[in-house]
Amino acid sequence: MSREPRVLSPWCWLSRAETTGINPVARRGCCVEQTSPSWFAELFPLLLTGQDLPAGRATEAVRDLVAGRVDDARGAAFLTALRMKGETADEIAAAAIVLREQMVRLVPVSGPVLDTCGTGGDDSGTFNISTAAGLVAAGAGVPVVKHGGRAVSSKSGSADVLRELGVPIEAGVEWAQKCLDRVGFAFCYAPQFHRGMAHVADLRRKLGVRTIFNLLGPLANPATAPYQLLGVGKPDLLDPLAGALASLGTRQSVLVCSFDGLDEVSLSAPTMVRVVRGEEYETREWNPDEFGLGAVSLRSIKASNPTESAAIIRGVLNGADGPARRIVLANAAAALWAAEAVKTLKEGVELADAALKTGKARAVLEGLIKG
Repeated sequence: MSREPRVLSPWCWLSRAETTGINPVARRGCCVEQTSPSWFAELFPLLLTGQDLPAGRATEAVRDLVAGRVDDARGAAFLTALRMKGETADEIAAAAIVLREQMVRLVPVSGPVLDTCGTGGDDSGTFNISTAAGLVAAGAGVPVVKHGGRAVSSKSGSADVLRELGVPIEAGVEWAQKCLDRVGFAFCYAPQFHRGMAHVADLRRKLGVRTIFNLLGPLANPATAPYQLLGVGKPDLLDPLAGALASLGTRQSVLVCSFDGLDEVSLSAPTMVRVVRGEEYETREWNPDEFGLGAVSLRSIKASNPTESAAIIRGVLNGADGPARRIVLANAAAALWAAEAVKTLKEGVELADAALKTGKARAVLEGLIKG
């Protein structure tokens, strides 16, 4: 069983600031006034003793964090302590409400959309499978609004690989809306749609490990996507995230985490699945043979950086056969099933395969590049 990445004790962040007297945000010239938030003295001791946060106080804490009203020392202590305790469904939902309240919105005009944004953090080192699956799903006729950003706790985020593929990811909100209308695929670069996240970006990079903010991206799609294929980096996060989605409401969201450690559908091991419909969810398990595809080892789909990941995706879109194509087909099939475009996973594979063979999936990427 793999070991969790080592994280600093939340106390060391506090002692660093208190002994130096330095306010990191003030040093960067930020004009937001920072004081010790009233909730910190109450909530931090609760977290250190393993107690869950009241939903209203969790919302208050996240609201202050994304407003830049919390210094790095207390922000790091809070986020680390919350991670060490383990985030609950209520805490995740309460935090997601803040991002939903403040996000810049995209307006789907062609019907319900799908998102393939996941939590990241599976430490598998594979290429960006969910991004490729989103392009294929769009090529198969399901409008996709892919929400994502640069890598924080992984080698390559969705924004990193799309940029490497030639997509102008920072072209802005109007560009994203135009792409959705014309191409059927929009990439929502998280910093442009959740501008308050800039206040925690440096802190997240310094921590270098998953925090609750990794869990919020999939729950704060700018188009409020009613369909989701949500890859989950750790099995113990499946139920909290499914519970949070059920609390927030969704038409159908499918959460996946495989037994071999992928935050994707796997073709080398069974995949743990949570299917959320409305305010309820159920537990399932998908076996590789349900897709009718050959086995794919993790070693065969590795990518060490965005350049390698982009090369693999280009190959799949250009018709290359092999393990990368099979794993993309499986995940695109799961996405199409989540979006209620097919009734079975094998039907999803057939539809995704047709999108690749006809060049429609490649055309989606070309349309994004042209803008």
